[in-house]
Amino acid sequence: MIRETFETIWKEYSGERAKNFVSEIINFHRIQGSPGYRKAAEYVCNLLKENGLECEILKFPATENETFWNYGSFQESYVEDAKLFLIKEDGEEKVADYSVNRFSIIQRSAPTPEEGIVADLIVLGKGDTEKEYKNIDVKGKVVFASGDLNDVYFLAVEKGGAIGIVTDRMREWPPVRRKMDLPDALQYCSFWWHKGKRKCFGFVVSPRTGARIRELAEKRRLKVRAVVKSRIYDGSFEVVSAKIRGEEDREIIVIAHLCHPQPSANDNASGVAAAIESALVLNRLIAEGKLNRPRKTIRFLFVPEITGTVAFLNMNKEHLDKFVAGVNLDMIGEDQRICESILMIDSTPYSLPSFINPYIEYLFDFIPKRISSFSERDHFPSIRYEFINFSGGSDHEVLSDPSIGIPTVSFTNWPDKYYHTSEDTLDKVDPNMLLHVGATASTLAYTIANFCKKDYEFLALLIERYCEMKIDNVIEKTIYDISNINESKIRECAGEKISFLKESGEFWRKWLLNAIEALDKLDEKNNLKELCEYYEKKFTEFLRIKEELFNEYLKRLSPNIQIKIGQDRRKSRIEKEAEKIVPKRKYPGPIDIKLKIDNLNDKLKKKIHTLMKVRGWRTCSILALFWADGKRSVLEIWEMLKIEYGHVNLKDLIEWFHLLEKMEFVTLEKHDLKNS
Repeated sequence: MIRETFETIWKEYSGERAKNFVSEIINFHRIQGSPGYRKAAEYVCNLLKENGLECEILKFPATENETFWNYGSFQESYVEDAKLFLIKEDGEEKVADYSVNRFSIIQRSAPTPEEGIVADLIVLGKGDTEKEYKNIDVKGKVVFASGDLNDVYFLAVEKGGAIGIVTDRMREWPPVRRKMDLPDALQYCSFWWHKGKRKCFGFVVSPRTGARIRELAEKRRLKVRAVVKSRIYDGSFEVVSAKIRGEEDREIIVIAHLCHPQPSANDNASGVAAAIESALVLNRLIAEGKLNRPRKTIRFLFVPEITGTVAFLNMNKEHLDKFVAGVNLDMIGEDQRICESILMIDSTPYSLPSFINPYIEYLFDFIPKRISSFSERDHFPSIRYEFINFSGGSDHEVLSDPSIGIPTVSFTNWPDKYYHTSEDTLDKVDPNMLLHVGATASTLAYTIANFCKKDYEFLALLIERYCEMKIDNVIEKTIYDISNINESKIRECAGEKISFLKESGEFWRKWLLNAIEALDKLDEKNNLKELCEYYEKKFTEFLRIKEELFNEYLKRLSPNIQIKIGQDRRKSRIEKEAEKIVPKRKYPGPIDIKLKIDNLNDKLKKKIHTLMKVRGWRTCSILALFWADGKRSVLEIWEMLKIEYGHVNLKDLIEWFHLLEKMEFVTLEKHDLKNS
């Protein structure tokens, strides 16, 4: 019935209609906690209500003092107008105008006096290192820089006393985007104030304008006049919640973030529009009798990214177990030819075993394959897509956190040449992409909502095949690595790699069992012992066969060398230290470092800053926190990360958990191994 369900939804789902919703949403300036966001939320809610869905707007405090577990809220903000003028000998030149382009201001900018401010413009390079400020007085002045806004703010405003920032920042990810590839685009930049921060104003100019300002600065001293009419105040932010009621008190969540500056078409009006079309299509098909009413409720959430999701879950903290699974729709409308993007299906983390990763891979085989090879023997879908390991960065990061426990896959196109810029406009949105992702996500949500005990065997089979694929990938990489080792060094290096292969086999055996046991969330509590025993036996036999074949390969590769497997390797001093430390999270959900970092001294702040600059550390640190269940030591977490992420510096990991303890996000229990 799964294919029939997909085909029924595919025929009804309209990418063109979804794009029409995008064209409406981009009329709103949707900064989290703002009148523009509120109007967009009202538009979505009214549209869904008019089409027969049960829908409401949930309100949450937008204040500096409000927190949701470990995550902070923010004050509401509103900009009436903002302009920046470069003062020249022959008059003033306007270089930024909020009324023309909503990206012209650094969002949440504080107001200037009504008549504006005239100040020197201090032109730096990136402006994100202390050495750039040496012997330069920026107090009472405006700093022009292209570096990371948080770093520029800290050095220029907090430490240096600057009154404002102008940036020509344009994030780069070659070869898709270099700074001058979008010479007239403006980068989305925002301040995120929290209690005690000194507020300032800021403007954004294009790379072309920035280059001209830098050229002028080489010839003479520059001044600017800034006028910002804005307010930052205690208010509220909204979450739109709509339901297609099921027969049981359990739910599937379809989520999209409604926020970002006007227009922000693909990020993320496209995800919102796809979710709206999904809700309307499923509701209509059910009403017409073409689909049965689902067993579980399908809930559609439209949120300010991350914050809205945490707030909603915190409100439902006593009932988190009723949420079975989730689908996150983030940046799913891209015209892949223009945006140079690929649809990424972001998997759940390894620390939350479930059926959803293997199931979504199975479901993608249903996508129509309308492009033929030259010989016309093979056919392919008209979109590019790739399944990737968990990377986070959107609302699925919150839901898939094991402390929350809602396995959620995420759809997003990446990279996107126009991401977070003023050129993320309607012409970059493709109805065909909206159809492919929207119909697949709708099928995913609806079929999960109907899964029950009779589907366990099918899902367990998918889980086992998924684990087999993971082992095959490890073996393939291990063979590749060993094949590239000089024969004289095989004895030294191969043992460690074979040990890792054995550890991976044991990891995926346990993962398989945990994923099968987690199927009981889909139905009333059932005895899954027999199913687990069968698939554990089957997978164990698979591992035995693979190990035999692998050993045969090694003998052919190096017949005269006996390789010792390093299972009895002595632990290093730092491994022994890590083995004694057991982190325990104080609250579920994500941590908001900016809430607590000001409680640390400068030395510890610098440590956090240094770690965050390490490539990949953000994802690695999230995965590490996911594994911190209050039972695993830091050494065990490190070993899990080796399988899920790759090499991680153990010293950095220990230091990170100590920093989290100082910020009161975790407690660290010390285990005396001699007495344990």
